[in-house]
Amino acid sequence: MVSIRLSSAVNKTEIFTTNSQSYSHYEGLDMKKTIYCVALACAVAGTALSGCTAVAIGGATYATTTAVGTIIDRRTTGTVVDDKLLEKKLSFEISQKLGKETDSHVTVTCYNRRVLLTGEISSQQAKETASKVAAESTGVREVINELSVQENASLFERMGDSTIATKVRTRIVANQQVELNQMKIAVDRGIVYIIGILTAQENKIACEIAASTSGVVRVVSCAEIVTPEQVQEQMRQLQSNQNTPSDTAQ
Repeated sequence: MVSIRLSSAVNKTEIFTTNSQSYSHYEGLDMKKTIYCVALACAVAGTALSGCTAVAIGGATYATTTAVGTIIDRRTTGTVVDDKLLEKKLSFEISQKLGKETDSHVTVTCYNRRVLLTGEISSQQAKETASKVAAESTGVREVINELSVQENASLFERMGDSTIATKVRTRIVANQQVELNQMKIAVDRGIVYIIGILTAQENKIACEIAASTSGVVRVVSCAEIVTPEQVQEQMRQLQSNQNTPSDTAQ
């Protein structure tokens, strides 16, 4: 059973800050920029995790990692491949299900078989349909639906999102305190979405980098939060699995 979380989910941890030097609450009217940072704590070994899917339809913009290798990726090689296939598969399936009559711009982003849906959609019913399609797809662990029921973003806005995605990705690489392989970055309407497998400190760093990037109006993180000990154990298992074939051959 794949669980579905809508953007109004009550179990989100919400962190509000601003892109200026002074702190301001989300409801404040005088802030220049609001960063909305959401951390969804999910155990890596959990048995019933809610899915996180993002669909890219009609020119949606998202920045993904082009892994040099999976040695520093916390996912297995098979999962890395599955995530890429799921993004393409779900983008097509959601587009087909919604049909040409539904005015939508859906971005699908998948990391560790968790699917994040972002973008714009014409109605609440269509939003729920997108969630259902993603949740019923084989291999999906969790679906997080952040689609906004509103008119589609303009082409100009999408071009701006593409620029923001590139800037955030570049700044994360330059920071060197967190690996881009551990996450994917999606941007819609100036909102930066982060999905991946991160420690609490890494998630904080990634959010702060995104929040301080010019053009960003909000940051939403739905990363799986793990402990450093869990990371070490996961990497040990991945390394062991990679070494097993060669050891057997000898």
